[in-house]
Amino acid sequence: MMAGSIFLFCTWFLWIFTTFFMDKRNQKRTEYSIYLLLAIILSGLNWEWQHVRFSILPLVVLVISFFYTSRLHWKKSMYCIVSSFFVMLAYITYELMAIIDPIWVFIPGVWLKASILFILVILLHRNIVCQILILSIGSMMGDIVLSFVLRSYQMNYSIGSMHFFDSFMLGMLGMISLFYLKMTLARWEQYVFMLEKERQKNV
Repeated sequence: MMAGSIFLFCTWFLWIFTTFFMDKRNQKRTEYSIYLLLAIILSGLNWEWQHVRFSILPLVVLVISFFYTSRLHWKKSMYCIVSSFFVMLAYITYELMAIIDPIWVFIPGVWLKASILFILVILLHRNIVCQILILSIGSMMGDIVLSFVLRSYQMNYSIGSMHFFDSFMLGMLGMISLFYLKMTLARWEQYVFMLEKERQKNV
């Protein structure tokens, strides 16, 4: 599978969902659509500085993520930053282990990395907004730090490659899917409860 195909598919899918299917009463709907479209546009832009090649998109994602994190209550904001640090460590550890001993990566790396990050983030926080912020900051910072670690060993590594965004978007899509699944189950449970209540009244 070509690098970036998963990212583009997931991003287009989410953009179509937010633009045409999300509740029009949701005030964040347009904002989400703009961010997703911006991600698609910036994904192909790269820059090289001091022999380090990196994509523009991770920097934009980091700035936006830190901006929204700063708007949270200070306790929640600090928790998100600390959680992001643990995600960053997990990301770097996974990548270094995959380089040093690749035999343990028994399934495609993109899916395995996305699964590890997804499980870690949902264990760290229950709120979907905080989950997205933690994943964004942790994985982006992890990719940046990893590039400097590898550079110290004379290994070239591009920051924000399409392989990176493939796993990032899989983790993001997993969290959003889990969120809507929980909402659907909660509504279904409420519907069943109301039906049972009506049935008891009629007996």
